Amino acid sequence: MQERIRKLHHNRIFALVFWLIVVFAAIVTLPNIKTIIQYDGQPQLANTSQPVKASQIKNNWGRNLDGTYTVNAVFNNPDGVLTNKQLASVNKTVSSLQQKSSYYGIKKITTMTNTPTSKPQLFSKDKSTEIVQLAVSRNQGTVRQMASQLKSAVSTVGLTTYVTSPEIVSDAANEHISSFTLIVILMTLLIALVAMGILFASVIAPIITFLAILISYVTTLSLATNLAYHWNFAYSEYTPIFLLMGISLFTLLTSFWFYRELRQLVDDGMESQEATSTVIYNLGYRVLISTLSLTIAFGSLMFFDFSSVRALGILGIGFAITGIASLSLTPIFTGMLGESLFWPKKTRPQLKDHRLWGHLAKFGLWQPWIAVAAVLYLIVPLTVGHQQLNYNNTQDIPNNQAVQGARVLSAHFGQGQATPVTLYIQSNQRLDNQNQLFQLDNLTKKLKAQPGVASVTSVTQPGGQPITQYYVSNQLTSLSENLTGIVGQLGTVRNDLQSDQSNLKQKTLNAEVKRLNTLAGQTSTLMSDSSSLQTSLQAALNRSNASGSSKTSARITQYINQLNQVNSELNNALSSLSSLSSAVSTTNTDVTTAHSNLSNYAASLKAVNKSLKSSKKQVASMQKSLNQIYLYLGGLQTSEAAKALYLSPAQIFSGDFQQSLVTYTDAKVKTTYLTITLKQEPNAKTTTKTLKQLKQVAQSQLRGTSLSKATLTFSGQPVVASTIQSQYQHDLPRVLLLIAGITLLLLILFSRSILQSSYWFLTFITSTAAGYQLTQLLMKWLTGNNEFNWQVPLLSFVPLTVLAVVELTQLALSYRLNDASLLDWLLPGIHEVGQTMRHSLFIVIAGVLGLLAAESQTLTAVALITIFTAIIFNLALPLMASSFGKLSVIIPGQKPIQFRHKKRADRPVPEDHQDQDK
Repeated sequence: MQERIRKLHHNRIFALVFWLIVVFAAIVTLPNIKTIIQYDGQPQLANTSQPVKASQIKNNWGRNLDGTYTVNAVFNNPDGVLTNKQLASVNKTVSSLQQKSSYYGIKKITTMTNTPTSKPQLFSKDKSTEIVQLAVSRNQGTVRQMASQLKSAVSTVGLTTYVTSPEIVSDAANEHISSFTLIVILMTLLIALVAMGILFASVIAPIITFLAILISYVTTLSLATNLAYHWNFAYSEYTPIFLLMGISLFTLLTSFWFYRELRQLVDDGMESQEATSTVIYNLGYRVLISTLSLTIAFGSLMFFDFSSVRALGILGIGFAITGIASLSLTPIFTGMLGESLFWPKKTRPQLKDHRLWGHLAKFGLWQPWIAVAAVLYLIVPLTVGHQQLNYNNTQDIPNNQAVQGARVLSAHFGQGQATPVTLYIQSNQRLDNQNQLFQLDNLTKKLKAQPGVASVTSVTQPGGQPITQYYVSNQLTSLSENLTGIVGQLGTVRNDLQSDQSNLKQKTLNAEVKRLNTLAGQTSTLMSDSSSLQTSLQAALNRSNASGSSKTSARITQYINQLNQVNSELNNALSSLSSLSSAVSTTNTDVTTAHSNLSNYAASLKAVNKSLKSSKKQVASMQKSLNQIYLYLGGLQTSEAAKALYLSPAQIFSGDFQQSLVTYTDAKVKTTYLTITLKQEPNAKTTTKTLKQLKQVAQSQLRGTSLSKATLTFSGQPVVASTIQSQYQHDLPRVLLLIAGITLLLLILFSRSILQSSYWFLTFITSTAAGYQLTQLLMKWLTGNNEFNWQVPLLSFVPLTVLAVVELTQLALSYRLNDASLLDWLLPGIHEVGQTMRHSLFIVIAGVLGLLAAESQTLTAVALITIFTAIIFNLALPLMASSFGKLSVIIPGQKPIQFRHKKRADRPVPEDHQDQDK
């Protein structure tokens, strides 16, 4: 039994069983990759970020719109203006949607018909495109399912229709990435098979390599997806691809080392298991330190906040699994197969002496300064330049209906129409009163005036334009007309008073009572109009910054006081005349009281005449004051103060404004939002700057007002892109420094040389910068696009770091294990490492060619950067390593001329030196 166990252990059967169990468990527990990409592929923003806070507000919006998507159904006539028949067809489609709203999960439909104030935002100026906004419940299903249902529902004969929103476009980007992920995986594995077959002229060796890559990849991918699915670990839409890149490249390179040395030992007659153990012993340290470097470098990324960077941290685990598999999985098959591994070629291929690195190293040793200058002259111009990144996720999406719909909106409404910015304002006060609405309207106008802003809609401007009847200028026009009528009425009153005073007789008392009743009614109306006038004028004066406001206010107050006095006098006169009329009527029936009544009549008549005389003077004075106020209103109407919003209680409770309140505020009327449409689509150059300016303007505009303590929250696709850009630009330099620092530190530890390791690593950094800029020039020439997607640098880290670690580790170990001096080692050491250069270069290039199968600009850029960097680095490294190696020995040995002269003048010359001088 022990012998059988020993034999199983000797043949590594236990290791085979272990890996079979691991890969079986990985396959069984592997979640659906497309689902993970769809839900977890986009960057995960922090809970404190603006978009996340805004989404929480929207999910609790109330008014039966909580937990909804906002979707645009776009109806476009590509031939020109929408005809009446086509508009009727759109209305018919909308009616059908309303009837089936429960089926489609539609909670609200906004059209230019049921919301006339929003017509400028829903109907293009060229009249070729109409938008119907839908609020769709998130319980309806995924974004993809919802878009698919609505696309068929909004289809209208004779029109081109689209269903689009930023969420649908983002989901389309994820769908596109997941669609080519499988193609990239299959092509990468196929190219890996072909590459190993070409290198070893074998059929079995590539299959073993394929199995090693597949097992390591499936195990790591299952771990990554399960972490994302069950524990919300960071996951990128490119996670399956960059895992495959890193694992396949590292496996190909380690397998090449392994097979090459194994072939030599087997051909020398060594037994297969013994040869395998020998290879493990010889290569174990090299594979170990390469695995350790990659594991630590990428594993450290798990401590970053930005999810797309943190997602790369899983590669640290992936490289650890790959390193273990290289030393435990591959030996299982090599020990079993032995020489059969290299079937059908029976004889070992003769490796030709590759002298390129040797020639380059000789030149560097012969003329180090010229070699350094030549490399810098050729490479440095390529490293100069600033590459602008693109944070728009629609760059690679093909003909998707949501993307096309967004482009139609940009073409007919403006570039920012498809990606608006929403500003939420949360206050502890109700927003349905004049004071708060005035501040919101001022904020709307201030934001609209900012550079880069096309339009702003809000509760006071639902159509993006001011509603004239809500502003003092329009109200002053009505007041001026009323005032003209009042002045005319006062003239009539004045004439009537004159007539009443001179013609007051008993037979006309009843008529005069009626006349004064009419006058009293007119004065009451006058009082009412004057009260409204005083309120409006006082509001306008408070908002006006013009000088002389206090003087005008005093004049208005004087006018109101005079009007009160006139009203009081007229009421007294009316009361006296009523008493007089009653008394005269009594005299006709009661003779006994006639004398008394007549006496009272005389006294009353005297009092009335006195009152009417006083009233005549007051009316004349009031008429003069009103003429002055009329002139003041004419000037005020053309001033800036008249542009202020003033909503009376009647206007606030009107049907139109209540509909605007329902649309733009929550159920408690303490939260509202403003929709800001930018002039351009989100881009890295202007979006962040514009959003920062909008935030500063909003805060400064509300400072010192009743909304100064309100919370401002921005959301929308431009805000998401700006947040990603901010986090990315904050973390990218740290990622570069961390990975570069860890790699350089480990390289120094392995080589035990600070200077030489630094020279080699700086050569790699310079080569990477040159490859990056060269790719940018080529991509601009091929596609006309001079911007890389922001994912390109992150994805490029993977193959480039593998390239640097593998090649520099080989050079570091050669230098460390050599007992000769630096100058004695340079030429043979660099020449020896260069013998595998063409094979490593071939493997690296072949390892990234599978990315080109995706027809994605992002992955194409990653492949080209890797290829160009590998070529430049393998040409520059022998020159720079030999040149700097020699200079680091020669320069410290040289002494400045002035010190040499000083020694000869001040110090005695030793005898042996005197002999040499002789």
